[in-house]
Amino acid sequence: MASDMVVALGRSTVDGRTLFGHNSGRPSHSPPSSPGGEGRGVRGEGPWLVRTPGRCFAPGERLRTQHLELPQARQTYTVVGGQSKGLWGYHHGVNEHGVAIGYTTLRTRLQCDRPGLLGTDLVRLGLERANSARQAVELLTDLVSRHGQGAYPGCPPADRYDSALLIADAAEAFAVETSGQHWVYQEIQQVRAMSDVCTIHQDWDWIARGLASHAIGQGWWPADGSKLDFATAVSAAPDADRPALRRWGRATLLLEQQNGHIDLAFIRRLLGDHYEGTEDEADPLHKVTGPEPICRHEGTGGATAASLVAPLGGVPMAWCAFGPPCTGVYLPVFLDGDLPSAFGRDRESAEAPLARRLWQLVRQVGGDAERWAAARVAFDQLQARLDLDAEEFLAETADLRERGDRVEFGRLAGLFMQHAAERFETVLEGLLTPPARQAAPAGDLEPAGAPGLNDE
Repeated sequence: MASDMVVALGRSTVDGRTLFGHNSGRPSHSPPSSPGGEGRGVRGEGPWLVRTPGRCFAPGERLRTQHLELPQARQTYTVVGGQSKGLWGYHHGVNEHGVAIGYTTLRTRLQCDRPGLLGTDLVRLGLERANSARQAVELLTDLVSRHGQGAYPGCPPADRYDSALLIADAAEAFAVETSGQHWVYQEIQQVRAMSDVCTIHQDWDWIARGLASHAIGQGWWPADGSKLDFATAVSAAPDADRPALRRWGRATLLLEQQNGHIDLAFIRRLLGDHYEGTEDEADPLHKVTGPEPICRHEGTGGATAASLVAPLGGVPMAWCAFGPPCTGVYLPVFLDGDLPSAFGRDRESAEAPLARRLWQLVRQVGGDAERWAAARVAFDQLQARLDLDAEEFLAETADLRERGDRVEFGRLAGLFMQHAAERFETVLEGLLTPPARQAAPAGDLEPAGAPGLNDE
């Protein structure tokens, strides 16, 4: 479940707000990663958005994660997260306190051989239980140390994995990389990118107890008193990490080049990057033959299933795009409002209805550059309109928020999200009707049942 994550703290952005971004990936095939479906992120299996309201629990209550039963927290927080079929946890999300977390998979030498916590479990647990990024780091590293991660009964070694987590709030951000029941974390100063490859070397700020001595004992690091190089010592297959390392390098370069001038539009463009302006520029209409881009499509060894961007600080909200971000629109998501049904799971197709319609358009357009250009113009116009509408909505509801009237603000936020979803659906419907069919007289339409571009 390879993913790409970025964060820019307020000191590196235009308006002083921290910006968090996450492309949730899925493999292009369906490996048997677990009986419950972990790793089965093929097209048609999400993710969709879930809103989990915060609540209080009685002492002694317990909850079931993917493979483990844990004590329940006395208080949980409201969370919006991206979820896929068969999973308890989330790929990415944000909570009511403005904490954002995303994860990706890592392959290391210390994977657990017993049931543990999945990366998606860690994302959901951190969001439900932490009111700051630092608290989430302390919580999640403790859970990893206690329970380990990945694996399920009978899990083959090839399907075991560890997790990398990017955790941020309005003031702080942390990169966490794990290996079995061990971990390191790095406090981020300005900007940071993460992919499905270990990138923390000797620049960690804290390390799990016993990890350095274990690595030395295994002969992975010399006993010369030097600081443990985490990535060098624990990475399992450096050659297999090259595509992820290339994506990480590209994201890091873009962030550093724009440092101090980063805004929401830039983070979206970064997550939709295809090496534009370089000799490796990839055409999203055709199979990628060069380096794997940050915005990945079917046929590249994996694909981007959904993208989330969260401005942290102020009203808790995020922007979510279904599918590769270059093919769609980032829609507003407010934690205080009920999510539109179009953002949630369609029981028949096991994905968000908007995602299903978007994939239908992608299949229809295929390699037609003219139709693709028309779709992109329509999407860009809608994105600009939604951005402006969101600013106006927040300005118009400022009095409600100042009075603490979350009920009324939540009602209006729900209506605003529903309107945004309907506008996107309208644009999609117009694009799904080929120009020739739009212009044809009524008598020239295809007979009922005849195959056409609208057929799946």
